[in-house]
Amino acid sequence: MFNHRIINHLNIYFLGLILLAVSLPLSKFVLSVSIFILLGNWILEGEFKRKINILKNRSSVLIISSIVIIHIIWLFKTGDIQSGLHDIQIKSPLLALPLIIGTSRGLDKKQISIILSFFIAAVTVASLILAFIFFGFSGIAVDNIKEASVFISHIRFALMVNVAIFILALFVFDNPYYNPSVIVRIIFIITLLWLIIFLVLFQTLTGIVIFGVIGYFMVMRSVLIIKNLIFRYFLFVILICIVPASLVLIHGEVIKYYDVEEVIPDSLALYSSNNNIYHHDLSRKEIENGKYVWIYVCEDEIREEWNKRSELNFSGYDLKGHEIKYTLVRFLTSRGLRKDSAAIWLLSDNDVRNIEKGIANYIYSDKFSAKALIYRIIWEFDRYSKGLNPSGHSITQRIEYWKTGLELVRKNFWFGVGTGDLQMAFDKQYEDDNSVLDPDWRLRAHNQFLSFFIAFGVFGFLYCVFALFAPVVFEKKYCDAIFAIVFFISILSFLNEDTLETHTGATFFAFFYALLLFGLKNQSAVHSPQKSK
Repeated sequence: MFNHRIINHLNIYFLGLILLAVSLPLSKFVLSVSIFILLGNWILEGEFKRKINILKNRSSVLIISSIVIIHIIWLFKTGDIQSGLHDIQIKSPLLALPLIIGTSRGLDKKQISIILSFFIAAVTVASLILAFIFFGFSGIAVDNIKEASVFISHIRFALMVNVAIFILALFVFDNPYYNPSVIVRIIFIITLLWLIIFLVLFQTLTGIVIFGVIGYFMVMRSVLIIKNLIFRYFLFVILICIVPASLVLIHGEVIKYYDVEEVIPDSLALYSSNNNIYHHDLSRKEIENGKYVWIYVCEDEIREEWNKRSELNFSGYDLKGHEIKYTLVRFLTSRGLRKDSAAIWLLSDNDVRNIEKGIANYIYSDKFSAKALIYRIIWEFDRYSKGLNPSGHSITQRIEYWKTGLELVRKNFWFGVGTGDLQMAFDKQYEDDNSVLDPDWRLRAHNQFLSFFIAFGVFGFLYCVFALFAPVVFEKKYCDAIFAIVFFISILSFLNEDTLETHTGATFFAFFYALLLFGLKNQSAVHSPQKSK
């Protein structure tokens, strides 16, 4: 239909992919528009005989797309057809993008690198905007990266930052597509350093873990191909030592956390300096910085004095939505102070502001402290081990999600609960289990593989796993560095998130999977289990 030298289907396809790449970290609306542009162009282009022939000889395209077909088939099990259709709509990029990219005319390496460069630029722009908001330059008060993530989920954005980081690393040090000029290489290095700083400073745990795992193996791969044997083995030993050294450091923090003050009940003071009674609840074992939280509490005193120091009432809530009195008691404990009037006036103005923000331990006031991140994780597990409610705590509440999910697998092992019924099934199981999670935190599996198993049972689960991995083998892409990095980042995210259960997550995976697996020119001699004879 469009055969002009400039305005033609191939150029529209190329520009549509660029628009999709740019919109991934920046705009959900434009993301949907870009998919419609690609789909409309693909339909108007016609040439369906050629496209059907490609599909006949390239079963990989159909295999990955068939994940959506599985969702359609499993509508027979759903108890809520509307939710089932909504789920299929969310997953539709897994059908559309492999079909469009897999049957369109291939792009050359320069075009692929341009698309990837636009994606990196968009991620960089988004990260700068988030930093601008996070550091308070926008006038909006935020305390963490989740609150600053105005475009997409902070978890999804962390995945994209990781993809951008490692593609940049390959562009700089081992570019499979082209040899960048010195100036371009310098720009890439500066951008790479900024994105690493951004990821580390903003402490998105999923993003940091993925960065550590992928980065470790990338460096290991580079070390193993060093020609100088002495240098190679020297660096190899250092890399091997990093893991146990890290474990020793973390173990040291755990030991320090549980170095708790010894409390002799009979020796506890009964009265404050104002002659008011202290309350000592020795049955509650929560600790902050080695101090028991619920001893030396004089609530009447801290209520009166706190209301003199803060505009936020003692009986109200902090800016995170937690009761201020609990945030205050924990913060005072972390400072090694008793919970009385004297302690309130020992707090600095900055301490008061931090308590108002919902910061319950002075260690957390340093937003970018690795120690604070490790302490928070240990604290979560400590609370959970003591039977306390994990609601709102990202790591330990996932344990509850997985326990509930595994129970649903046990009950629906063969055929699952059906497409779109995941949340309904989880809600019922939480009620049956009398879950400790608050209603607002009773979410789904937060593990994509577990979600597949619950929805489709063992047969559907095995097929979905096959559909994810088989095309990689058939197309012989497991040795392609850029594809391998994006694929393994996605798989790692599947272990901790329902990545494909959101439109952005499904599009992110489908786009990079299809582009890097099927998008490159000169792949007509496809590798599939059904080669043309």
